[in-house]
Amino acid sequence: MRRLLWILAWIGVVLWSLFAWGAYGLLDIFGDVAVRNADIVSDHPETVEWLSWSLAVLRSLGLGAIVFVWGAVSLLILAVPAVIGFVLPRARPEERVFPSQGPRGGAGGYPPGSAVPPRRIERH
Repeated sequence: MRRLLWILAWIGVVLWSLFAWGAYGLLDIFGDVAVRNADIVSDHPETVEWLSWSLAVLRSLGLGAIVFVWGAVSLLILAVPAVIGFVLPRARPEERVFPSQGPRGGAGGYPPGSAVPPRRIERH
């Protein structure tokens, strides 16, 4: 069950990464177009320079915000199976019971090759 949760979480991170990568690319393209075409808004050189600088700053902040949100959401997606893993009981390994074998094999429920049970050491 835990392995399935981790597989689903990593698939979620991959899908989220593709979405964030697409948003990053779109913002980069449209931000670059806006910065290059700032002279359409005004013919005044100082206004064009100020607008171009402002759009470049907004583009950079937006790209940084996309990377930050991508990392935060990816960590949250991966935190879900980690938290659920602490809540779910651990799978216990099956107890191996060795069947009684004849006089040549192990004796009465002990692993093959040991004819006698292990000694118990007592402290006095």
